[in-house]
Amino acid sequence: MPITSRRANIWRALFLCLLPWLPAAVVADELADLLGEAERFNPGIQAASWRVEQALLKHQELLEFLDPTWQGAIGKSETIRSVPGTVAYSSLASNSREIQAGVQIPIPAGAYVTLGSALRILDDEGDSDYLYQTLYGVKVRIPLLRDRAFRNLSISRAQALAEYNGAVAALLRDNQLLRRDVELAYVSAYETLSSYRVTQAATERFLALLNETKELCRLKVVPDYQINQALLELQIGREDEEKARNRLELNLVSLARIIGVDRAVALSIAPEQFFAQALQTPVLTGVPLELACHGRGSFLEVLNAMKVARLQMDGALEESKDDVSLNFGVTWLGEGEDSFFQSKTITTDHHLGGEVTIAWSRALDYRGPRARQARFQARVHELTEHLRSLTVDIRAEIRNAELNYQAAMARLELVNQGIAAAQDTVAAEQERFRLGESTSKNVTDAQKNLTTILQRQTTAAADLLRARANYLYAIGYREEAVRPAAPDELP
Repeated sequence: MPITSRRANIWRALFLCLLPWLPAAVVADELADLLGEAERFNPGIQAASWRVEQALLKHQELLEFLDPTWQGAIGKSETIRSVPGTVAYSSLASNSREIQAGVQIPIPAGAYVTLGSALRILDDEGDSDYLYQTLYGVKVRIPLLRDRAFRNLSISRAQALAEYNGAVAALLRDNQLLRRDVELAYVSAYETLSSYRVTQAATERFLALLNETKELCRLKVVPDYQINQALLELQIGREDEEKARNRLELNLVSLARIIGVDRAVALSIAPEQFFAQALQTPVLTGVPLELACHGRGSFLEVLNAMKVARLQMDGALEESKDDVSLNFGVTWLGEGEDSFFQSKTITTDHHLGGEVTIAWSRALDYRGPRARQARFQARVHELTEHLRSLTVDIRAEIRNAELNYQAAMARLELVNQGIAAAQDTVAAEQERFRLGESTSKNVTDAQKNLTTILQRQTTAAADLLRARANYLYAIGYREEAVRPAAPDELP
């Protein structure tokens, strides 16, 4: 829902007066440069990119199923008969020495074509001591039930594609987390820079007060002990300044660590300019929860994991089917008494031969496939609950960001209304002190109040920007969810 403030105030006057000096895209460009650098150098993003590459290669790797397979055999047999039910090998001819070679070619339409040949020497066959046979053949096997049309390959490739999409979603999730972390660290860096500048200004005010107090004591306008309070506050202010400087450096180190670089990150914009520019588009508009969920990489990752589990169920179901196949083939046999590659018919009346067979096999019990189906079904139920949990989390993240945004806007308006009063109080106390009607403690208290409210102004503005960053992350960075603010909506 739109979030507005009531009127332009001192914060707006202070910040907007600096806008003519600031190019409109300075903040966006600086942040975009940091985000681009993070995408190039962050180790987590690079690792996720290589996981995507692995998933893509796995999808291509499965095409090896269609690669031809060579097979060869050499041996000697005596009174041998083929064993019924033997799979993937046919016995040698009886009483022979034989060399076999062949290639099986899977055809994408869903069949296996085998081309083969054999050279045989038969012992004591007919009237000859040796009989030479040359055999050529073509055989086709078509699965009719299990793995029909290479169903297993289709399932495996679909599963690999879902895993690839899941890896892409995981990369999107990591990118979104990285963008949010960089934006939050970026805002925190400018917050600490602004705090450092405020403490520097406070130290300068305390130093000016100390010098003025010394002069007034020399003129006997105020007693000498008034110097002590000003000196004390100056030393405290210098200690606060050192703490603020340290926090700024730590935030810059943290920002560099998140980006994934070992160089120092420099901020090129004055903090007042940064907040003025960053607050130019503060208005959020609502996004349907379903769209927000489908914009989040973590949600899409679970959706693809669920698709993988369902495809695994399909694979287990395919395993539980009987294996029925249609087999037919044609052979040509040539014989000779002196050498191979002759075309006589000595032990047979025909060169050509053929067969048509329907083969069937099944496991005695499909305990494994049934257990796998149940396991994958349980996985689907698990992921369904995970999706429900993510939906609850995303809804809560959106609402939290909206509430924090509203609170930050309200705080910013309240703080801005108090800045003028704090500045007037400092001026009044300084004037009374010069006239000898007040004490240095009253002046330092007024100055500390001004420093506090300026710090609160910075904190409220930073909290507002953090809330906006968290909101954009919660809705999956749908940029249409942020629209430019009208003039009366600016803080």
